[in-house]
Amino acid sequence: MISEERTGKYLNIVLGLWAMMLMMRVYETCALLVTFGNVEGLLLSEAAGLTMDIIVGNAVMFILYPLWRWMARHAEKAANTVFLAVLTILMVIHVAVLQYFFNQHKLLDALLFGYSFEEMFFTVTTTNVSIWGTLITIMIAIALFFTSYHFIKKIRKTRVLQIVVVAMLPLAIALCFVPTTIYNEYTWNKSFYLYKEIFKYKTTEKQFCHEITKEDVADFQALYPEKKFVSEEYPLLHEFDTQDSLGYYFDEFDGKPNVVILLVEGLSDDFVHDYHGLNLMPNLRKLIDESLYWDHCFTLGERSFAVVPSLLGSLPYGKIGFTLLERLPRHLTLTSVFEANGYQTDFFYGQGSWFHNKKTFFNKNNIDLIFDNQKYSDEYQKIIVGEKKYFWGYDDRCLLEQSLKVIDTLGDNPRLDVYFTGSTHSPFVIPEPEKYDKRLAALSEAVEKSSDRKFVKYFNDYLRTLLFFDDALGEYLEKYSQRADFQNTIFVITGDHPMTEVPPGNTLKRYHVPFIVYSPKLKTAARFENTVSHLDFYETMMAFMEKYGIERQEVSAALGGNMFDENNIAFMDEPRNVNDFYADGYYISGEYLYKVYDGFNLKKINDLERYNELRRRLDVFNKISQYTSLENYIIPIDDYCKALKLNNVAYYGHEFMVSKAKYDDIIKSIDVTDYEYVTLDLSFDCKDAKGISIVYQLVDENGNRLTYNNFGVGDVDYYCLYKHIHVKKGEGKTYFQAYFYNPEEIVYQLFDVEGLLLGKIE
Repeated sequence: MISEERTGKYLNIVLGLWAMMLMMRVYETCALLVTFGNVEGLLLSEAAGLTMDIIVGNAVMFILYPLWRWMARHAEKAANTVFLAVLTILMVIHVAVLQYFFNQHKLLDALLFGYSFEEMFFTVTTTNVSIWGTLITIMIAIALFFTSYHFIKKIRKTRVLQIVVVAMLPLAIALCFVPTTIYNEYTWNKSFYLYKEIFKYKTTEKQFCHEITKEDVADFQALYPEKKFVSEEYPLLHEFDTQDSLGYYFDEFDGKPNVVILLVEGLSDDFVHDYHGLNLMPNLRKLIDESLYWDHCFTLGERSFAVVPSLLGSLPYGKIGFTLLERLPRHLTLTSVFEANGYQTDFFYGQGSWFHNKKTFFNKNNIDLIFDNQKYSDEYQKIIVGEKKYFWGYDDRCLLEQSLKVIDTLGDNPRLDVYFTGSTHSPFVIPEPEKYDKRLAALSEAVEKSSDRKFVKYFNDYLRTLLFFDDALGEYLEKYSQRADFQNTIFVITGDHPMTEVPPGNTLKRYHVPFIVYSPKLKTAARFENTVSHLDFYETMMAFMEKYGIERQEVSAALGGNMFDENNIAFMDEPRNVNDFYADGYYISGEYLYKVYDGFNLKKINDLERYNELRRRLDVFNKISQYTSLENYIIPIDDYCKALKLNNVAYYGHEFMVSKAKYDDIIKSIDVTDYEYVTLDLSFDCKDAKGISIVYQLVDENGNRLTYNNFGVGDVDYYCLYKHIHVKKGEGKTYFQAYFYNPEEIVYQLFDVEGLLLGKIE
């Protein structure tokens, strides 16, 4: 036992930590009680959490004692100041982390590393969290902390107190052997959980696959015995399945049908059934009764990043999501293929299309129109959120109404319209919230179970947005039914992922979404119980559309299969790890194996042989998914060009180049007279390239500029650039040119340079 007089002074800091932890737990518990009421088990969980906080915090302070003692020998006052300052900073961080928990009802973890700074800023500024309220909370917490510390210093530090403090050390060690499964979201210390996950993320080096062997390819292709693979160099490439399973359910369309895809934010499959005794989506449920409906469908990611590339292109996952790759590899999607076959292709979004790189992705796929929150008519009310009055976008009723006015101006070509809704997503702002509160309350009154009524009250602000979206959808379909092209339209409705703010039930249900196909041309409604994912839509739809003029592809790189088969599924979770896998009625999530029963109920089982087999299949899948994404081995240039009716006009590539020339040609000068338009896909890593620009232009046979544009390479020392440049040709003889412009003639370096110029034949 340490008996020096200084020990008592260090105990002041330890007891100050206790006071801080007690204060934060009281604040957390009161905030939850005021906001959501007395959730079952809340008080007991918070009390257990406080006990664990003190035990773990005590152990940390015990470990840090030698450091404080060393500092105190030189300057005791400075040592106290430093330790108290650190505790204060940790308390401020904890208050901020609690705001995330209150808003999302889940623990903040390493998902931070899956978002760009712009996306994180957008998310923070568009939540309902009050910045001033948080600042006031922080100031009150600091004041209470130092007030309590002032009184703690006056307490006599007895030997018994020292013994109590030291005796907690073995308890902290014992906690290390307690399974984390006994903790729940209330028990965990929210900031400690964040630090733990960040430490795990940073110390577990993420290895991304840049090289594979023939054995890797063979193992991957063996996972899909139903596919006829045709290449080792491009592991995903297989003969296209021409079986049109979808067509059986449709009467013939009059020409090429319109295809309308609605990606509904936060739409869990649970919401389209009685949910805690409520019918929250009567219009959608009625539509299901008239549709083809897959109730065993899954999205591939826990957040929105996964749905667009998976549904439209059946694409691999990349590092942290396909659209978030620094360089987009060659790939095909419904958008690019339909556009190449005479369709008008459109993307309608109520928010900024930059989010999750949707704009970059759709531009890469030659979309005709991106209609986002920068293009809405002034007649629609903007949603302004946060104390900084951030312009978030438009609600779903505005989105759907505005889109109908826009498509009236787009001519007579058949259309592929893709929508991404937003009202059922943070900040959950809808018009007339009081109206939907009353509707939800009225529905809840008729519910028998008191636990269901409490649940509805707890999540009122989120569930009411489902009522609003369902109303907006009903109005949209009613208006669409009055259009001349209604009879010639297919509607596809699915969720991007279940609403993250509402508990999903279990880890597998984090991905469970409805999949609905509706059209006036349907012969009959049907419900399917085979397990599918968004990956399976691409080839199913392509096979169906062959009879309507979408030219059949000889080969496909789709990860998925047919919507009418039973399929295996790998999932990317919120921190962007591929650790979850479903196959043959079994599911692994991290280190656990589950048997999947009706209703996607899970039972944890011990079957090491089956677990290892599923883990092996998942690892093989992930390896090829990463390799093909990162190394641009999804589809060969020739097959890509053939599918999109493009000519390979010119290629430019260097593994490494260093230059200080004022001009360096990318495409020197090439005749593009015979093309409707040309696209240049240009990508490279660059170093010390500040001030460098890329210039591209069209010139006539006399060298006169017809069009001209340029953009800077980067403002940082090391930069990865990807650009998809789309240029429409002018009249007469036309030449395309592109070059690096280095006005200061500085030395710069480029790595893995690739430029591909493609031309669309008129």
